[in-house]
Amino acid sequence: MFPAFAVVAFSGVVSFFGIADPYDLARKAQIVCLSILIVCSMFCLTTVIHGRPLPGIWIWAISLALLAICLRATGWSPFSIADASLYGLLFLGVLCCARLFENDPQGQDRTAAILALAPLLNIWPMVLSTVDLSLSGTWNDWQLVFSTIREFDDALLPCLFLLWHRPGGLARARMTPLVWLLSTLYLLALWQDGARSVLLSTMSALLLVAHLRRDSALLRLPLSSLAVAGAFFYGMRWLFDADQTTKNAFRMTTSSRSDLWSGLAESWARSPWVGIGGDQFGRHGGHVIAMHPHNIALQWIGEYGFLGVGAVLLVGWLLYRLIRGHRGIPPFCLGGLLACVMNSLFSGASVYPLSQLLIIWMAGWALACYRKGSADTASAAAAPAAKLGSRAPIVLVSAMLLAGMWTVHGRDLLSRQSSNDSGSASPPRFWQRGAVLHLDKPDAKQ
Repeated sequence: MFPAFAVVAFSGVVSFFGIADPYDLARKAQIVCLSILIVCSMFCLTTVIHGRPLPGIWIWAISLALLAICLRATGWSPFSIADASLYGLLFLGVLCCARLFENDPQGQDRTAAILALAPLLNIWPMVLSTVDLSLSGTWNDWQLVFSTIREFDDALLPCLFLLWHRPGGLARARMTPLVWLLSTLYLLALWQDGARSVLLSTMSALLLVAHLRRDSALLRLPLSSLAVAGAFFYGMRWLFDADQTTKNAFRMTTSSRSDLWSGLAESWARSPWVGIGGDQFGRHGGHVIAMHPHNIALQWIGEYGFLGVGAVLLVGWLLYRLIRGHRGIPPFCLGGLLACVMNSLFSGASVYPLSQLLIIWMAGWALACYRKGSADTASAAAAPAAKLGSRAPIVLVSAMLLAGMWTVHGRDLLSRQSSNDSGSASPPRFWQRGAVLHLDKPDAKQ
């Protein structure tokens, strides 16, 4: 499902079917994919919690108790329920992907190859626009598939690291020039968008992984393609005066991020223990704004209080464990995951549906590699199937999260209507165009 989702999203084929808002369709498809993945994997996840079930049960119990307190503080807002359910489903998706990759490494490799090449479906119009600019001086917008260029940039980041990993046939020596060319085109797209967060996250993750592995050869292809793409981009800006059509990556402003972060801090100060509630950022004052904090850590802390702090600490601890066990993880897998996490601290990568799925795919791959290299893998694989008692917690949590999502937005997910048709002028971060519950209610305050 994941490669099919990425191919459809990057190709923009849905625009030929009169879809009013591809973003809403992507959100619906994302939730359907996650639901199918979790339901089908629910009884195959025993090895993830096998061996030490009690700590896992306590973590689930405490998390659910804190979540219930947070939801009660917002009057059980349906938006908060849907937001919490979505992030819970994404976390379970990581476990499901890890389990699938352990059982089918060849399938994982084929999927990685498809994901690495999927952005080409949206890159080729950029090549045509660049050629047209050089011949006629006319620049054509080429990212019409995505609602904003940032959605494309955030989705391109994990695909770029998968390309550098060179899965499948891309690992052959004769494919090196092609991989370098594709890498240069991907990075040229980021230069053209002025994607500072993605470029900085990419460089930081590459340097960190090269330092951990003591292997500077990892940097040769990425850095050379980055330099060539940057030189070509600024040469194009100098020759054709493309200031109005392309964005300069070297900008000194925060692009309103500082305002978003300070606004979230002011809202969080009103309720620091349980937060302001999931998907509540911007709703204070009787209005809905079309923004998110552009920082997943601040978003969780500000909206979920202690529960958000715990989520941030848990993710940090898991990343620390992965870095410590980096020898068992492919360098570009670990680098891609670290780059995605860094980028999510300055962007909406953790909010947009396509980038969310690609991030959990990378996290599941890293987790599978880590488990394969751990000392407990052999004993876990040889252990008998877990009893119902140890399986019950994750089944119960999965059922609760699925019920929370489908109870709130079930009618939206099954509707052919998009939020473009709902009459809401200012969107929250869940849907693209409206804060309505069932897409047929035009009042944004519903």
